Amino acid sequence: MPVTPLQVLGAWLRVALRDLRGDLRRFGILLACLALGVGTIAIVGSVGASMQQALARDARTVLGGDLEASLSYRAATADERALFAKLATVSEVIEVMGRARVEGQSAFLSLRAVDANYPLLGSVELETADETTSLANLLAARDGVYGAVVDSLLLDRLGVKLGDSITIGEGQFELRGVLKSTPDQVTQGVQLGIPALLSVEGLGTTAILQPGVLAKYRYKMLLDPPGFIATATTIRNTFPDAGWSILSPSDATADLARFFDIFSRFLVIVGLSSLIVGGVGVSNAVSAYVTERQRSIATMRSLGATSARILLHFLTQVLILTLVGIGLGLVLGIILTLIALPIIGGLLNIDLPAVVDLPSLLIAGGFGLLIGFAFGYLPLHRAQALKPALLFRSAGSAVEGITRWRDLTNPALWLPLLLALVAIYALAALTTGRPLLVFYYAIGVAFAFLLLRGAGWLLQAGLRRVPPLPNAHLRNAFKAIYRPGAPAPVVIMSLGLGLALLLVISLVDGSLRHQLDSESIPDAPSFVFMDLFEDEAADLKTFAATDSRIASFQSLPLVRGAISAINGTPVADYPRPDPEFSFLLEGEIPLSIAAELPAQSTITQGEFWPADYAGPPQLSVFDRLRDALGLKLGDQLTITIFGEPVTATISNFRDYVWRSGNVNFGFVLSPGSVTSPVSYIGLLKSVPGEERAVQQAVIESYPELIFVPVAEAIDALSGILNAVTNAVAVIGGLAVVSGLFVLAGAMAAGRKQREADAVVMKVLGASRRDVVVAYIVEYGLLGALAALLAVALGTAGAWAFVTQILEIGFFADPLTIATIIIGAVVLTIAIGVLSTWSALSVRPAKFLREE
Repeated sequence: MPVTPLQVLGAWLRVALRDLRGDLRRFGILLACLALGVGTIAIVGSVGASMQQALARDARTVLGGDLEASLSYRAATADERALFAKLATVSEVIEVMGRARVEGQSAFLSLRAVDANYPLLGSVELETADETTSLANLLAARDGVYGAVVDSLLLDRLGVKLGDSITIGEGQFELRGVLKSTPDQVTQGVQLGIPALLSVEGLGTTAILQPGVLAKYRYKMLLDPPGFIATATTIRNTFPDAGWSILSPSDATADLARFFDIFSRFLVIVGLSSLIVGGVGVSNAVSAYVTERQRSIATMRSLGATSARILLHFLTQVLILTLVGIGLGLVLGIILTLIALPIIGGLLNIDLPAVVDLPSLLIAGGFGLLIGFAFGYLPLHRAQALKPALLFRSAGSAVEGITRWRDLTNPALWLPLLLALVAIYALAALTTGRPLLVFYYAIGVAFAFLLLRGAGWLLQAGLRRVPPLPNAHLRNAFKAIYRPGAPAPVVIMSLGLGLALLLVISLVDGSLRHQLDSESIPDAPSFVFMDLFEDEAADLKTFAATDSRIASFQSLPLVRGAISAINGTPVADYPRPDPEFSFLLEGEIPLSIAAELPAQSTITQGEFWPADYAGPPQLSVFDRLRDALGLKLGDQLTITIFGEPVTATISNFRDYVWRSGNVNFGFVLSPGSVTSPVSYIGLLKSVPGEERAVQQAVIESYPELIFVPVAEAIDALSGILNAVTNAVAVIGGLAVVSGLFVLAGAMAAGRKQREADAVVMKVLGASRRDVVVAYIVEYGLLGALAALLAVALGTAGAWAFVTQILEIGFFADPLTIATIIIGAVVLTIAIGVLSTWSALSVRPAKFLREE
């Protein structure tokens, strides 16, 4: 009976599986590298998916209702309130900045005044003496004094406790509770002040809400049918000139969802880097396995096995091991996801569902399978090309079949690899949604591979040409680096890739922090004053001129407006810009008014209006917004300011140096464009070392003014930056761990050769100390070279990302670079010595008898 090709294939597969039994332990590095990389991608994808699901599920709670209508220049009128009450159950929330004072001390507050219906959804978490007391009762007036619920930081800052009184504006408030969280705090954004809750009536006693003060009046609504669209249409049609900004639950979470999505996709790239580094370990493990199985390959070839038969045999084994590694990685990813979700949810005040995202697991598994095949195929192809005579002649030694340049013309070699690489790129582009970014990333990875591999080859070639050195330790170390089968190229490759990625993350983090360092910003202000009236700004200017502790003071008009039309086209019908700039057309943005070109600005197109300009409104626009919004000179933007439409003509585009210590705005109007009262922002710079004294003097002279020390604002931004960079650093650190696994595997794979080297050295009279010193010199040289190359790659990559993607100044911390170089050398020596420690204990006589 003839044997079918399918039966032959089945027999081959059975033999491959049987041959694999008992060999799994030698693949520990391969399995660890794959599991770590796959697990990293799985947890990043699953956590990101859980965040998106939580935002979709809790969107109404995050918004605080089914609809939010808001204004920034006034509260709702009686007619508007009547309509809101007719359409829905309403809760009023007013957000404004304030300052708490007590016994000569003060603290900057982010105030939220709420009515008795707040919150419509969810609950406010409080810590009070009486846990049964409602929020409305805590904030209500008692004996003429209203209550306040504040963050515990205020108690520490002012040295007060519950039951004490504080002054906010012109009002007195009793501290009645500690604020833990609010259900809608996710959408509040960055809070520079200490959170505090008051009642709407209590806020009225502060006299903070004056014309021109920047405040946000929000009206959150729980709707009955007919629903959001019909209600929003009714509000806009009934009050078309009011400029109401109306948000749905999905609108409220859109920015946060977009941030989570972009961040998780970026982490996928970082996780993929860990898997690629692990791919080097796969290649090393497969090469070592083929080397150990030379006798088996020779036997198969002698019995008539074809090259295709040998390739299928070992490829089957590698793919099975790859699937095992993927399975371990997915289990690891699932476990870590379930552990991480409650922790991350607590930090973000979001109840993240403990679910595992199947698409994320499939993507992680796909990456693992493709990486395993791509990195394991080339060593298998080398074994396939070996002849039986060469194998028997090389039995027990390293595989001598190497890939020559002419082999690259063989489609059987490059076509499968090309298909695997294309598939990896396509999957990465699909996962991140940024094909151009992935393309540049791929170019960077390819360049890093070529540079590190070329450096290893050049090091070996150079050392071969070095004359024998008189120092035995150096002579033996150099020979160990360029001897056949030496791990030098693998050490440089694995350690260099991991360290380069770690350095990129560290330098990007350092550059971002350098941007926030006020000491690195020329003329950075010490204090920023908010909501100044024109007379208050003038008084502060006089005060600054008479106080020698104050170096300078300047004030700028600040208004908020919403772009409602571009060249007569309502923004709802205008082409949507990239997500990075979509906020410009979705709500109110800060603007300023200036008679002269703002400091540190340069005109790129057009001309700035003269200082005495008194004509129709003109507009100066930040140059980067020109292409983002499709603008040109002469275009007209209609901006709703204080409920009044202002149509201004673009007369110029400008660029500016934002790290100059001055305040610049994306949109600047000509004088006379706004007839309503405007508020001012003030920038006060104190003489170095006089900040505390100046702050106390301002509080004593102007107790009602609202200002924030720049250091506090930087601390708030640094807290957010810490959360982001720590997550990136953890994921990026796994690439270093993968590199260490690969390094340990490469060292362990050469243990037999190390034992032989140690025996020869001992027979020739070397002591254990001599052997150890030779190892230290060898591994130290490899670690130093890998670190220097990683510094070059990491610095170049970080510079490109910081200057081209983030568009900020690049800053390289010498201490960070030095730490990575020293750490790389120490790690390489430690892992190298530990991995080959057994070679130091080998007795020459016993070893030679066994050989």
